[in-house]
Amino acid sequence: EMLKSIERAFRDNGDETTKYYISFLDDEPRPDAAVIQALNEGASKIVVSEVFLTISNHTAEGEELISELDVTEKFGIPVIYTGPLWDSETLRSMFVERANANLGEFSKEETGILLVGHGQPDEWDDEWATETEQETSFRQEILRLFADDGYMLENLSLAWMEFKKPKPAKKVEEFVRNGVKQVLYFSAAISADAIHSQYDVPELIHEAKIPEGVVTKNLGAWNNDPIVIRAIKEKIDQII
Repeated sequence: EMLKSIERAFRDNGDETTKYYISFLDDEPRPDAAVIQALNEGASKIVVSEVFLTISNHTAEGEELISELDVTEKFGIPVIYTGPLWDSETLRSMFVERANANLGEFSKEETGILLVGHGQPDEWDDEWATETEQETSFRQEILRLFADDGYMLENLSLAWMEFKKPKPAKKVEEFVRNGVKQVLYFSAAISADAIHSQYDVPELIHEAKIPEGVVTKNLGAWNNDPIVIRAIKEKIDQII
């Protein structure tokens, strides 16, 4: 759905020639296979849109698979990487827009916002410090946007899904003690709904002692939100 929306955004902007390919790190087609397909179909330039949040072992794995093809050296075709999305102001704005659209009967003052990061083991931080640093920085900037938009600072917080603390339940219980009527939570580092956003994070939320009447809403991963598509397109536009 993301890929189709990105293509549509470029087509609507007058680009009728660029071709679009999908790839996965843990499924087929892999990034190197997608590049080979693009070469076979006559690509003169390859732009790799890295739809991850941070510079991490994931981005490195994708780049390594592609670099092993030695495309520029062998064929003279440039391969350009967008970089991940942790520094995208547009992507950060999506969280506030989505929360505002899901307030329901409650006010901003009655609402807690929890941004749940993925997390990695502390020993991985030695090799990939950017993963934790960028994931934290990205979410802190989002909380600042929420505060600027009228949400209560004491009811804005970060948590981690695994490996790091605090866990989501602890922060939800803090919100409840502050008197919130609802908690909106995001899987803030996940690009598309999957087991983490639809099962793992909700399970961690529901470990909290939540009084009857306090509402929790899962606002999910980034998904095919028009603001997300705009953020990805901006990254591509910056390098082509």
